[in-house]
Amino acid sequence: MKFLSILVAAGAAAPAIALPTAEPRATCTNPTKRVEWRQLSVADQQSYIKAVLCLKTKPSKMGLKTSLYDDFPNVHFNYNKYIHGSAPFLPWHRYFTHVYFDALRECGYEGPGTHGRPPPLGRHVPRDRLRRRWQRAEDGALPDGEEQLHCVTEGPFAGLRPEYLAVTPFKMMDGGHCLFRNLPEISEPQAFQTMTSSFGPAGVAQVQDSPDFAVYHTALEGGPHGVIHASLGGEMNPTTSPNDPLFFLHHGQIDHLWWEWQQKNASRLEDYNGKASHLGEDGDREVKLDDIVPMNGLAKDLTVREVMDTLHGELCYTY
Repeated sequence: MKFLSILVAAGAAAPAIALPTAEPRATCTNPTKRVEWRQLSVADQQSYIKAVLCLKTKPSKMGLKTSLYDDFPNVHFNYNKYIHGSAPFLPWHRYFTHVYFDALRECGYEGPGTHGRPPPLGRHVPRDRLRRRWQRAEDGALPDGEEQLHCVTEGPFAGLRPEYLAVTPFKMMDGGHCLFRNLPEISEPQAFQTMTSSFGPAGVAQVQDSPDFAVYHTALEGGPHGVIHASLGGEMNPTTSPNDPLFFLHHGQIDHLWWEWQQKNASRLEDYNGKASHLGEDGDREVKLDDIVPMNGLAKDLTVREVMDTLHGELCYTY
């Protein structure tokens, strides 16, 4: 089950960061409400997709030669060792997704923040129809050097050219590469079937019953989160997974689940513990609420404390 290997060792040192100025945490007065993708109006869905494509026309906020769209996989790759397999996974991706939605607003999107949710078991696209759709993608004319990629050849993202790819070594590809996906449901159907329970209602409910943050973040990252990445394959497997627009719908849903878990007990708004590889240092250490949530110039750095509650400070949203 090669597609189960979803976290590629980055081998890159995390960029140096500056401590943000501590500010009092203020309750937001007019929070937005994020909704599931299928609850968006057709107009908002179209506007969202248009804004995603618009990011490729905006300059990098990090001073890179690539676009604002490509800033996101770049940052995600460079902080790989800090934000995966450890406590910062949830708070970092919460803020990262928020920054992305803010970027979409710079591109004209005015609808609510959104998240995806896998369909209930038994409501997947029929395999014969899915296979025909997949074969059309495989049979498309591929650019030179991309013969081994299952390029997306239909729909609004068919011409999308992400610049970065987490290969060895990490590199910017001249002119980018096609947005590509793999569908283990087609290529490895038996292996796929063994995973479906992880993101079904029973699997998610088991994760949501976790008693504390240390148990919860591990169960969520390694369970529903990781399995969905593996089930989509393609761009969603390397640490440049924000190349795929589906990344942010997926992580919106992961944040939604964490938000629901936090709502069960007010003490969970400060329940943050475990270990992580400290930025710029070797070895792990205990995390703290005053640790930095770094964005490497993509947005201002915050502290974990500032993103624990979505109704306070910078975030100001609910579900």
